[in-house]
Amino acid sequence: MKRKLTEKKLKQLYRLLSVRMTDFDCGKECAPQNNGVPYCCDQGKVTPVLFKDEYQWHRQQGGFWRRMPVKTKSDRKLVEESCSYNVFAVCPGVQNCRRTARSLTCRLFPFEPFLDSSGYVRGLLYQDGDKGSCPLMEKQQHIYNQVYIRNAIRVWQELVDTFPEDKEMYVRESRKRTRHAIRTNKPVSLFTYIK
Repeated sequence: MKRKLTEKKLKQLYRLLSVRMTDFDCGKECAPQNNGVPYCCDQGKVTPVLFKDEYQWHRQQGGFWRRMPVKTKSDRKLVEESCSYNVFAVCPGVQNCRRTARSLTCRLFPFEPFLDSSGYVRGLLYQDGDKGSCPLMEKQQHIYNQVYIRNAIRVWQELVDTFPEDKEMYVRESRKRTRHAIRTNKPVSLFTYIK
């Protein structure tokens, strides 16, 4: 059965992620160290991945997003090795950002889900590999809006339930993170909803 993100579902997910992540503009923290551009908006460093249904929905809304131009062999390899339901995309840039048009990827950064072996999202983790680039990745849970954390967990659960390949990938990644935590004797820093 082909799984899809319908317009109704996308609107629901976007509504859940319309809550502010923090009480401050995190882009103002890292932009000065990155030539005036927030790390997550630097198209030379980060390429957002949109779900194909999400990309098409945005195109119907006026074309804020466009496909990433394939300029190098590494770009081509990235596109060829991605799931068929993903689209690598670029926006008009931070100067022309329309916050309401930000993708799910933008709204969820810098988090990824932590799943148990049955595929249930137990909480959020910082994405692996971007530490030191995003100032949020040094922060503790108390700086985050708890409604955002709750909603992001709900959105991730919906996404991994819709896309089984992503669920499998995040189950593997969560196991890997758990093994690393055991090996290094450092706990997994999991962000969960605190009532």
